[in-house]
Amino acid sequence: MPEKPAFEPKGTMAVLAIFVITLIILWGSVYYILLSRGVTL
Repeated sequence: MPEKPAFEPKGTMAVLAIFVITLIILWGSVYYILLSRGVTL
């Protein structure tokens, strides 16, 4: 039996990267709106 190469979850990493980028964009837009309105937290 030939050994299988080490499993690399490229699909999972791609989905995770897209998810993280989406979160960063969403939080960035919310943060920008708060700053533009002059809201102090």
